[in-house]
Amino acid sequence: MEVNKNKTPKPNPRLNSNFLSALIFWWVNPFMGVGAKKDLEVTDLYDVMPGDNSEELGLKLQREWHNQIAKCKKDGNKRKKIKPSLTKALVRTFGLKFLLVGFLAFLEECVFKIGQPLCLGQLVHYFGSENQTISTTEAYLYATGLVLGSVLYTMTHHPYFFACQHTGMRIRVAACSLVYKKCLLLSQKALGQTTIGQMVNIMSNDVNRYDFSVIFLHYLWVGPLQTIISMVILLHVIGPSCLVGLAVLILFVPLQSWMGKVFSKLRLETAKRTDERIRTMNEIISAMRVIKMYTWEKPFAKLISKCRRKEINVIKRTNHFRALNMSLFFTSSKLIIFLTFLVFIFTGNHLTAEKVFVTVSLFNNIRIIMTSFFPGAITMAAEARVSTKRIENFLLLDEIEKNAQAKVHPALSDCLVELNQLTVKWPAAGEKEDNTLTNISFTIRPGQVFAIVGQVGSGKSSLLNVLLGELSPSTGTCRVAGKIAYASQESWIFSGTVRQNILCGLEYDLKRYKKVIKACALDKDFSLFPNGDQTAVGERGVSLSGGQKARVNLARSLYVDADIYLMDDPLSAVDTHVGRHLFDKAINGYLRDKIRVLVTHQLQYLKDVDQILILKAGRVEAMGSYKEISNSGLDIAKTIEDEEPELEADNLTRSFSECDIDGSISRCGSISNSIRQRVGSVTSRSSVKEKKEEKPTFAEESRSSGSVSPKVYWEYFRSGGSCMSLFTMTVTCIITQVLFSGSDYWLTLWTNAEELRATHSNVTENSTYIPVTENGFFNVTSGTEETAVFSGAWWKNPDTYTGVYVFTILIICVFIFSFIRTIHYFMMCMISSINLHNRMFQSVIRTPLLFFDQNPVGRVLNRFAKDIGSVDEMLPSAFFDVITIALTAVGILFLVGLVNPWLLLPILFLSIVFVNLRQFYLKTARDVKRLEATTRSPVFTHLSSSLVGLTTLRAHRCEVIFQTIFDECQDVHTSAWYMFLSTTRWFGIWLDWICVIYVGCVTYACLALRDSMTGSEAGLAISSAMALTGMFQWGVRQSAEVENQMTSVERVIDYSKLPSEAPLDSAPGKKPPDTWPLSGTIQFDGMSLRYIEADQPVLKSITCLIRANEKIGIVGRTGAGKSSLIAALFRLAEPDGHIIIDGIDSKSIGLHDLRSKIAIIPQDPVLFSGSLRKNLDPFGLHSDDALWNALEGAKLKEMVKDLSAGLEANMTEGGANFSVGQRQLICLARAILRQNRILVLDEATANVDQKTDSLIQLTIRERFRDCTVLTIAHRLNTIMDSDRIMLLDAGYLKEFGEPAILLENPKSMFYSLVEQTGPIVATHLTELAKQAAEQRRSKGTNTADLTMETNGNTIRHQLCPKASQEQGLDESEFETEKLKIQNYNVHSLSVSS
Repeated sequence: MEVNKNKTPKPNPRLNSNFLSALIFWWVNPFMGVGAKKDLEVTDLYDVMPGDNSEELGLKLQREWHNQIAKCKKDGNKRKKIKPSLTKALVRTFGLKFLLVGFLAFLEECVFKIGQPLCLGQLVHYFGSENQTISTTEAYLYATGLVLGSVLYTMTHHPYFFACQHTGMRIRVAACSLVYKKCLLLSQKALGQTTIGQMVNIMSNDVNRYDFSVIFLHYLWVGPLQTIISMVILLHVIGPSCLVGLAVLILFVPLQSWMGKVFSKLRLETAKRTDERIRTMNEIISAMRVIKMYTWEKPFAKLISKCRRKEINVIKRTNHFRALNMSLFFTSSKLIIFLTFLVFIFTGNHLTAEKVFVTVSLFNNIRIIMTSFFPGAITMAAEARVSTKRIENFLLLDEIEKNAQAKVHPALSDCLVELNQLTVKWPAAGEKEDNTLTNISFTIRPGQVFAIVGQVGSGKSSLLNVLLGELSPSTGTCRVAGKIAYASQESWIFSGTVRQNILCGLEYDLKRYKKVIKACALDKDFSLFPNGDQTAVGERGVSLSGGQKARVNLARSLYVDADIYLMDDPLSAVDTHVGRHLFDKAINGYLRDKIRVLVTHQLQYLKDVDQILILKAGRVEAMGSYKEISNSGLDIAKTIEDEEPELEADNLTRSFSECDIDGSISRCGSISNSIRQRVGSVTSRSSVKEKKEEKPTFAEESRSSGSVSPKVYWEYFRSGGSCMSLFTMTVTCIITQVLFSGSDYWLTLWTNAEELRATHSNVTENSTYIPVTENGFFNVTSGTEETAVFSGAWWKNPDTYTGVYVFTILIICVFIFSFIRTIHYFMMCMISSINLHNRMFQSVIRTPLLFFDQNPVGRVLNRFAKDIGSVDEMLPSAFFDVITIALTAVGILFLVGLVNPWLLLPILFLSIVFVNLRQFYLKTARDVKRLEATTRSPVFTHLSSSLVGLTTLRAHRCEVIFQTIFDECQDVHTSAWYMFLSTTRWFGIWLDWICVIYVGCVTYACLALRDSMTGSEAGLAISSAMALTGMFQWGVRQSAEVENQMTSVERVIDYSKLPSEAPLDSAPGKKPPDTWPLSGTIQFDGMSLRYIEADQPVLKSITCLIRANEKIGIVGRTGAGKSSLIAALFRLAEPDGHIIIDGIDSKSIGLHDLRSKIAIIPQDPVLFSGSLRKNLDPFGLHSDDALWNALEGAKLKEMVKDLSAGLEANMTEGGANFSVGQRQLICLARAILRQNRILVLDEATANVDQKTDSLIQLTIRERFRDCTVLTIAHRLNTIMDSDRIMLLDAGYLKEFGEPAILLENPKSMFYSLVEQTGPIVATHLTELAKQAAEQRRSKGTNTADLTMETNGNTIRHQLCPKASQEQGLDESEFETEKLKIQNYNVHSLSVSS
């Protein structure tokens, strides 16, 4: 959310540059200078160019897209099913400017690159002619024309490519903006059809096709035009023989086009497989806490491995086709020239150097265009079309219906919520479901509190969704007059400061803000935060506890100056005292004149509301005031009875279970909260502040500086194969290049020999230019006479027969070795990519949870999406270009040196310039590329955050604000990308100037050395130098691109070396028996916990014993360390001291051996997309009977039976098509399936109704009767029948004893906590505790016999002696009690062993 710091108000110097400066990129020089002096930061970037900003481009494209939709709707009445075309919208938005750029391509390819070979031909003719038809002056003019062609080529080539890439960037930015706008409008049905992973993939991979697909599009018409012009010239030079070469060339075009189609199909397949992998990764990263606690690392690793294997299979096929394609391209020039000259010779013509080099140069020009750029344009266009179709299909997903009532405030007296006979059905994915709500009618007016209660899945949240406009009525009407504010059930916290989360883009009004903060009881929290309300919270609120998140979430809705407030169970995540404060001061205080709709399971507040609606299975069970419904004797009265007054036997049954599950899910994030507390709500303010400033939770993404280490290159290739494999690749590369350059040199020798023969062949008998005989063999005369005429070895003066066959062998060998080299190389890269991905995944899944709390999901996903995408596809091609061009350049220089070593002299000087220039460029280029990568992550993070809080966003009408923030994120990335394009073009143009200088040196040197070389040698030297012009700069730029792409490898390797948790499996000899733990005894011995070594501990010297089968309630204020206790038990962070379970120290065994023996129902109900069966039993370990049994225990059996697909019912991403309560019950079913001896319930039933809660408690009592149960709860009634209560405060264990005994001591902190609930509730809770104690005594299970005499209060004095004084114990009593407990601990341990 913090984009303002990244805003770059510096205007781009391109705006004020003149024509020449823009043409040769001179305006980039100051930026390159800055980059050479220091590491570049975001603040060094310039502002986006006018016309490049995301908002403007998005609006332009949106306008054209809407025109397409309108046109289709209009034409749809006349014809059948016409879909709007995104391609047409893109063409109409960007087509005209892009079309004008094509003129540069025409000049480059059809004028300058055709003029150069003609000048070369005349120069070669000048060298070879004995009759001086060309004067020396004319020769120098031709030489100047040739050099000038290179100059003009350089002046047009780079502006053309820059303009194309710039257009591609603008298309991408516009498409991203449009996609994000669509994300904010998706209906609930559409959200069920797509996933966050798919949307991330669209923005990370699909839209990137636009950056490259437009580059070669103009060659679709420039290529054929250049071919026609070149053929006309070649017909004049060598006659009809050129048509053979043209025919071969034309054959390559359909072949390449077919390849293009193959590549586009493979690309689509790859995209689908990548979608699946990214979606799965998104779920895994988001659910990492649960995965670790459920010990699902290995099975999920197999799942990702399976997804990756599917993806790699497609990439492997792509690589095979790519190897064939590149080998054909590499060999095609030789094949075309060979066949052309073969026909030319056999038709009785004589080869001359002029004809050879004009033909070779023109065919090379055509070949590059027609076999590379032309099919490349087709391939990229096909791939872009696939991506466009995917984006198009996404844009055509259903949108939420616009709320017609979204107007400015009416007068408060005119505000109204009215439903009349409303029936609603959730849009199900292909299943026929029952109505979610049926025949709902009610009216709410200003000043009223309207409470909605009901069992889990009864339709409470769905009803709020109707009021919000998220769901449309099937029948009936819904009228909402007034501005709405909404507090969601699952707290939505985005990455930013606490204040930003509350304001959510609104103006800061200090007076209103202070009132809201006070009403939401956040003032005390702010005083403890390191930077008050300016404290940074990471994505998902990683530095806040569950209660703090819930209050920030509520404060956001209160800050909105609305008329109607919809609150979805905001009180479950807070303790009783805070809950009463929120109800009295916020809901009934600050909002007293407004319309308030409150969904709640906290039935104690129903006496203070105006109307109550009881829902059951989507229907109205009862409606009226508390008094009316109580008098009616309907279900609500019974439910309230369960909640408050007499509990008796049945009530006791449910009570401990309540204690288990009750405080629940609202505090979304269970153990994570404890990890987060270290930043947000820890007692030691100074230490937190110090740490916070040092390392903010959502600090900018780390990026290395300087050049990519050679170790990274070594690790990349070493990951792809053995040293022998690397050696084989090196050898095949060298052999291929030797054969390729050898074929050029052989052609020169052969041409020399043919010219000599032509000069001396006065006698036809001795001529080797004999037509082919009828039997197809050459009619070649004896070589005796030839040897007499031409002195020298056979290879210096080959005859025609030898020339043809050696050239044939060379071409065949070039193809074979080229194919071997290419396939071997791409296989190595693929294996490297597989290994790098696997290592990174293993590292990420094994790293401690702290990593996930410090890094947003988008940041981690970026490594698995964009970076792995680069390593899979972009890097191998770029690296291959570098290897090929480097070897070709060496080959060219070797050939030039063979012609005349003096021609290599300029290389020495130019090499010094080149090395310094490259070093100067790379310093900036690396930083710009890294900035581009790091400024991309906020785009994905913002998208992910927006989708999570989509309902809240839309309710508060913040879409425009969040769209603006998204556009700003894009603009920062655009700024980095624009400078990346500019710097690469700047480097390219300077490299081409070096090549132009070298071409000039070679050309004029050849003229000066005319007497010492033949026309063939001059042609070879000059044409080779000319070939360097475009190729060399591309190769060197690709080398820089490789270094830039290697940053992706570097980032992947960086995540492959994350710190790891302890081993999953126990060391040999230390593995606990399969039956462990038998009893479930847990002993904490001096246990402390800190999340970061330098931090203050969040738990301090906890020492206590939990006996077998005990039911322990854990209470304490927010930040007391309750969830940290669970983190220590599961070793989510490594504790100091000891936690001994049934005589075995938890730190002495493997994490899986520990965690698999403890069942947990977490705060956050994590579900995965797929079937219900997969969510209950992801890896098929249990039978159907076991699954149905677990569902029955979780009170879900009937609901699942009603689903048409039963256990196979589909769940959307995160289980969004189930209510939060239902999701929590599925987590309960998981715990039942595991059948562990220790169960942890981390506030697990706050989102279920009281009746369901009581049934669940009964289930837990039955199913977990012989288990040790630890329950964190906010609802005190849920833990009053626990065997003992642990009260934590500021990380210390302050009290530990029976609830009834603790309540006998007025100085007890637990007593104070109960008293804060109010006299009626406090009396009821005390009565519950007494009843539970009596029941335990009657069964002979007195748990407090050791400490009854100590003021009726069991305290762990070893923990903090101060607590003894607070409880009224003197020093001697303290020591006596300490001795008793130590003796008891020893006794208990001996018994358990």
